[in-house]
Amino acid sequence: MNRLPAKTKGPIRKHASDQASVNGQVDLKPDQSGEALRVAQRLDRVLSLKLLRFSAVRERTGLSRSTIWRLERDGDFPKHRRISANAVAWVEAEVMNWIHSKIGDIAV
Repeated sequence: MNRLPAKTKGPIRKHASDQASVNGQVDLKPDQSGEALRVAQRLDRVLSLKLLRFSAVRERTGLSRSTIWRLERDGDFPKHRRISANAVAWVEAEVMNWIHSKIGDIAV
């Protein structure tokens, strides 16, 4: 009979030198503050990545369905990603950058 491994509490670390703590924060060492800061920024970027479904994109941009698809087809809007056979989504950062660029175009 095969035995399953005992359940663990928290993440399993492969090496003792891993810097990620249990709650996802990075421990900063005083001698490697520059490198630790870059790691923390990368971790923050990864944690903040979100996929927006169509209704959220429409709500954030205020554009209609046909306008979003037309702008995307013309290359004036971020491309969608297929997340399953029947679903697409947009990367939140790309949509927000597009919105900020439009605000920059308007504010002269």
